[in-house]
Amino acid sequence: MVNNSLISKTLRVNTVGMDQRARDALDLFFRNVCHEDYSLEEGDDVDVTIIDMDAVNAEQLRAEHFERHPARPTILISLLEMDVDNGVFLKKPLQPGELKAALERIRESIAATHPADAPEDTAPRTSTQEPQVSKLTPSPSHTKRNEQTTDPARQNQSRSGEIIPLFPDVLQKRVEAAPSREAPASSPEEKKKEKSVFLYEPMNHLQGYIERAYRLAIQRDRNVLLEGPWRPIIIMPETHEIWVEQSHSHLFALATMPVQPEDVTIRILEEEEPLPEQNGSIQPLEPFLWKLAVRTAKGRIPAGTDLRAPVSLRHWPNLSRLMPIRHALRISALWTKQPVSLMETAELLDIAPKYIFSFYSAARALGLIEQRERDREKKDSKTPSPQPPEHKGFLSKILARLRGRGR
Repeated sequence: MVNNSLISKTLRVNTVGMDQRARDALDLFFRNVCHEDYSLEEGDDVDVTIIDMDAVNAEQLRAEHFERHPARPTILISLLEMDVDNGVFLKKPLQPGELKAALERIRESIAATHPADAPEDTAPRTSTQEPQVSKLTPSPSHTKRNEQTTDPARQNQSRSGEIIPLFPDVLQKRVEAAPSREAPASSPEEKKKEKSVFLYEPMNHLQGYIERAYRLAIQRDRNVLLEGPWRPIIIMPETHEIWVEQSHSHLFALATMPVQPEDVTIRILEEEEPLPEQNGSIQPLEPFLWKLAVRTAKGRIPAGTDLRAPVSLRHWPNLSRLMPIRHALRISALWTKQPVSLMETAELLDIAPKYIFSFYSAARALGLIEQRERDREKKDSKTPSPQPPEHKGFLSKILARLRGRGR
């Protein structure tokens, strides 16, 4: 028999790997929208835990969590889809209605495991007294996972709230002022806007079509003509150059304009087909594409990018010929030294994620990025975090000076 007293009880929630900005947003949501239904707690005596899987060392934090509390109802949140076999997964930015529905399902599960005639235990609950929620209980193969430390410094070490808003920005004002108990919902247009805050799809813009034309030109070793809602563009693979009209500045102004596939034509030119004779300008392709990618990305990353997969550079970019990106030298030094994820880069270098995202998007457009899949099954909590690169000699002095500037 369901214990109705537990259904009406305030559900206590804590977080793992979530920074203060995201916790503040969550606390605001609980207080202004959900009223007394849920409370955000600092300690470990709670009913539910929410784990931010976009945090640095998120896999380690999750492992520690399930080691200490294998039966505690847990919600895992992330920008990227992920398989969850012992908990509930919600994708960022969180839809308030989905979060509230998940918490209510957990409340009902907890109530169902406590008989109504059983006396309510008023003593503080330890980890061995947690409710055995059958639908969220891990399989035996996962009982040796682990759980967070309650050290606030460790809990709030992530910058994921700065990178990915916990709740959609377009809903924030409604969350702050919501007078009812109903969680505000997003319209389809708002959901699209939420994703565009930190993600973009290169193939929806000129950048993606120039990348595609360049790959085709390299593959066929022939010049390729690109036509669309812009003046003709010719890719020349032999010299790694691009032919554009003399007044080509409009191309950068069109960088963020959406492009429909039916409006674009990519054609391989015949060997004897000459370049247009008038109003032309031949540009080095790499600086042109780098600048176009920076203008298109605007501090975002391509959709599908894994924030926690290790990133490295195939070789050092010629930064003296490329459009400047703040902290590009420091990021290059780190990524050529060792593979480091985007999330870890923000932590190690202590710089705003938008600069890392801009650099990543531009370097990826030039084919400089190597990003291997992270080992999702690796749970070794003793694996050390990547360390900042050691700097030696004259170059180290330059990097040290740069590291102290303009944060």
